[in-house]
Amino acid sequence: MAAIAILIAVALLAASLMPRVQRAPETARTVTITETRTATLLRVETVVRTIAHGGGPSYEVYFSPRGGCEARLLYWLSRANSSIHVMIYSFTLNSVGDALISAHRRGIDVRVVMEREEVGRGSEYERLKGAGVPVRLDTNPALMHNKVAIIDGSIVITGSFNWTASAESRNNENMIIIRSAEVAALYEGEFQRIWGQSAP
Repeated sequence: MAAIAILIAVALLAASLMPRVQRAPETARTVTITETRTATLLRVETVVRTIAHGGGPSYEVYFSPRGGCEARLLYWLSRANSSIHVMIYSFTLNSVGDALISAHRRGIDVRVVMEREEVGRGSEYERLKGAGVPVRLDTNPALMHNKVAIIDGSIVITGSFNWTASAESRNNENMIIIRSAEVAALYEGEFQRIWGQSAP
């Protein structure tokens, strides 16, 4: 009996040390892991994760195909208050071009650097330029392979996700949204460096 009591006590102690998980319906559940972070999981067609650290940076993670990357990118572009600085390898999504043109027309500082080798049929380059959006082409003799948007100096959207229909609907891609002024400042420094070396 004493041995059984000891085993029960050990099991209860182990259970008390494990992360506490609060379960909700499968389509929208909140997982609280000890006191260090809260993760909100929303299921679209793939898993979307939002991880918020108390007082620190927060993150959203999306996966393609059809995992909400395009929709979330459009959401954040539409919420820009002062600036959208972009470094993008391949860019053919009309919806994102529309969002950048709209932001430019409402007075947002929109600047875009694109990979020279990807400016061809279907590219948003000419449309952006025609709408007055400052667009430059990378002069690196190799590739400018970034997929980055820096919004208001505090939000970074990056990952493997090119702004193309293939990336949204067919490819296995990832996109992370980082809300951190410190991280955004690092990306902004790289944007300014590449922008300064790029050609109109």
